[in-house]
Amino acid sequence: MRSVQEPDIHGRQPSFAGTVHLMLKRAAVVVVLLLTLLAPTQAGAAYSFKGAFGSGVDPGNLFRTPVAMAKDENGFIYMVDMGNSRIVKMDAGGKVVKTIGSLGSSPGKFNMPFGIAVDREGNFLVADTGNYRIQKFDRNFNFLKSWGTKGDGPEEFGFPREIAVDKDNRYYVTDEFNHRIQRFSSEGTYEKTIGSYGRTDGKLALPQGIAINDQNEVYVADTYNNRIQVFSKDGAFKRKIGGTQGVGPYQFYHPRGLNFDARSGALYVADTYNNRIMKFDSSDRFLYTTGAFPTLAFPNQIISDGTGDLYVTDTGNNRLMVFKEVGLTVSFKMAIGDGRYGDKTYAGPFDVESDSKGNTFVSDSFNHRILKYDSTGKVTGKWGSLLGTGGPIAYGSLAGQFFVPRQMAVDKYDNVYVADSVNNRIQKFSNNGTFLAAYGSLGTLSGFFRLPSGIAVDSKGNIFVSDSENNRIQKFNSFFVYQKEWGRKGTGNGEFSQPMQLAIDSKDNVYVVDRINNRVQKFDNNGTFLAKWGTAGGSGNLDPLENWGEEPGDLFLPTGIAIDQNDKVYVTDTSNNRMNVYSDKGAFLEQFGSFGGEDGNFFSPQGLDIDSTGKITIADGLLHKLQFFKKR
Repeated sequence: MRSVQEPDIHGRQPSFAGTVHLMLKRAAVVVVLLLTLLAPTQAGAAYSFKGAFGSGVDPGNLFRTPVAMAKDENGFIYMVDMGNSRIVKMDAGGKVVKTIGSLGSSPGKFNMPFGIAVDREGNFLVADTGNYRIQKFDRNFNFLKSWGTKGDGPEEFGFPREIAVDKDNRYYVTDEFNHRIQRFSSEGTYEKTIGSYGRTDGKLALPQGIAINDQNEVYVADTYNNRIQVFSKDGAFKRKIGGTQGVGPYQFYHPRGLNFDARSGALYVADTYNNRIMKFDSSDRFLYTTGAFPTLAFPNQIISDGTGDLYVTDTGNNRLMVFKEVGLTVSFKMAIGDGRYGDKTYAGPFDVESDSKGNTFVSDSFNHRILKYDSTGKVTGKWGSLLGTGGPIAYGSLAGQFFVPRQMAVDKYDNVYVADSVNNRIQKFSNNGTFLAAYGSLGTLSGFFRLPSGIAVDSKGNIFVSDSENNRIQKFNSFFVYQKEWGRKGTGNGEFSQPMQLAIDSKDNVYVVDRINNRVQKFDNNGTFLAKWGTAGGSGNLDPLENWGEEPGDLFLPTGIAIDQNDKVYVTDTSNNRMNVYSDKGAFLEQFGSFGGEDGNFFSPQGLDIDSTGKITIADGLLHKLQFFKKR
């Protein structure tokens, strides 16, 4: 199967997260690393939050970006329901027993938690990520204590991700954005740091998962180095598994979750961007792999219940999958969690566009559909297979069906164009959803695409496509006759690394979000380079971690772009979790939003729209909602 980029769940999201791209090469969208990063709000008061679709707390059996899990001594499973800022307790049969916590910062409340563990005394530890702290509870989930704040010193966190407990009841926390592990005593006292940023043995790049075996060896998912590193309990490097990106038995693509089988000592790995789970024996020897997109979409964690059942957080599909091990493979047993496919319930929304009549269109990517709302917010259309009802199996390749739809565009006649990414084509519809035409297929020649993620239409009806995996922009006339193209992979002017969304200004200039290069590039209508901006002045770097900035005007793995009636350029700074605003020449003007689960903040903002009234609508890829803003 193919694979997609998540809305950067960090992610740097898939981008449910957004983020979409090794898909073609094998089986691995959005968006977004997951992945996803932090930044202070600047000039936020200039924009006011006006409401949301898909906000609020979900029922107990409806999950919103499930991530880590733990199991207590009585066999209950505790799953971190990150987007709902809570812990879900369920029995072995998948029945939800209770939910614990809610959005907030007081003791016992959470802000987008990611990690959970049970210590040797039966106490619970929660990585309360958005509050930059660890909270400790007794076995009945009564609050005991917390520690941590935002920062890069001891007992400070950049993004506390997951937690493991050693045989001596010490706690190890993956401090993702600080590229390190911090060890604490059972009382929460800081003891030592393991690792720092780098690519060599013993160094780390955005570590996420962590587990400790019976020999007190610390296994770390060194996520952006595509490997598992093994350390002693005191931090000495011992060995590694993997280290190259790929789909082989000792290769990974952004692995996240790790856990050991209590009986055999076998290691389970959630190989997230390859959309699979892997098993190794107690000597680190490969045993098997299973899973493919879209049956699994960016799995984040896997645990064994000790009887042969494996629980996997199928994060991109917002559910918990249970498999039964049978020899060196698994069979499907059940799925836990209701589907996120109501009229205002989304799964990885990637883009928003409005027409001249005040209608709004949403590409609900992991529901493989387009939703249409009138000016009152009423759903008036659902496009896609299964009559647009959505769900993990609602993808298709026939006319009018979608497989992870991405950016949309509306022409002067209010026709709607959709970048149907995994189907490697563009589809055109009338305003009421009647299929009109499809263009393109998989390939590298002119007029062919590999995971197209962006589309825009200029005032003359010319169509521009962000051919993301081919690292180029293609231009077609209004009849979709090929005109020209520009771009190749690189960091120079007119070169790209995973170009994403597109926008057109009043002069028909073309703006390209050059995602991995952490920048925006501007071209005239024929592809002549005009300007660039972003981190380090838009200089670009094929390794985004070497070009990561959080200062005003910087960008980190941006995704979406829109231009208002005054030619101001709005860019979703996806992994800094904010909205940046620039002049049409790239001068930074202001920003709003920051990392958080509260209204007005973001976790992996994706596409956006600015309608004729000035209302700004932003799709949040990992919190699965649309947020509305207005400039004061």
